[in-house]
Amino acid sequence: MKNKTKILSIIAGVLAMIIGFSSCIKNRLPLETDLSHLQDHVGIIQGGITNFAQVSLGFNNGDTTTVTLIVNLESVNLPSSAVKVTIGVDAAKIDAFNSANGTSYVLAPTDIYSIASTTLTIPAGQQYAQTTVSFYKANVDPSVSYMLPISITDASGKLLTGNLNTIYYHIIGNPLAGNYLQDFYRWNGTTDTTTPPNSTVFTGEPIVVAPTSATDLAFPESYINTFAGGFVTLDFTDNAGTLANFSVFIDDATQSALDAGGFTVVTAPVLVGYNLVGDQSTHYAGSWFRTFAVLKNSAGGIRTVIDQFTKQP
Repeated sequence: MKNKTKILSIIAGVLAMIIGFSSCIKNRLPLETDLSHLQDHVGIIQGGITNFAQVSLGFNNGDTTTVTLIVNLESVNLPSSAVKVTIGVDAAKIDAFNSANGTSYVLAPTDIYSIASTTLTIPAGQQYAQTTVSFYKANVDPSVSYMLPISITDASGKLLTGNLNTIYYHIIGNPLAGNYLQDFYRWNGTTDTTTPPNSTVFTGEPIVVAPTSATDLAFPESYINTFAGGFVTLDFTDNAGTLANFSVFIDDATQSALDAGGFTVVTAPVLVGYNLVGDQSTHYAGSWFRTFAVLKNSAGGIRTVIDQFTKQP
């Protein structure tokens, strides 16, 4: 009987400890994060170096690309009054980024972008405010890599999130991107290019060749581009300004478009000749690249095509 009483006493003590401990945590959920000790702070959504790749910009949908910049208030409680946030271009971030990453980004000039507003207001009871930033293709030199770092400069006295305080908008340049003249030759029903073309021919057609990366270019091979909206991609290596290892291929999006249109690639694009002239200071003007490919259309017709792309100043 003594032992039973002793055991009951121990159980009662343990229950008392559990009840006491439970009252101390004020019914907080087991997986809930305690933010009560944190100070309010403000950052930019998609800001920071870790989000760099997510804010790479292009002009796939037209002559202007517009992105939304969102500032975010991290707070235990929603603000009882409006929070004014000021943003601005932070050119000093570019040198630091280039030094750390071996890149050569330059500050985006003011004629290639506009910021709708540099003063944002997070309303009382909310956590977000936003503005837009637009970039204009017409004023972009495709051979240059641009960066537009935008930082929060003030947030009504609230702390700024150190690693998320700057968003690194950037446009990847390519030393071979820009203006070209295109020559095109097409043979129907044969792969013998020693004979004169028996179909479409044109020469000296002005085109703009856009980069898909710092070492890839989207050449609008005329037949593929006309019937599938795709490209032949020129790939190369760039070792401190020395360009080498040139080759061409069909990217996944172009291949999917060809498949959807019932086209078959009989002979994948190959680079049958090229000549590199000058350097980046001359925009490689005079350089040319010649591609060859054989395709079969949905009716079974053979189409042999040669394109030559000649770089202009």
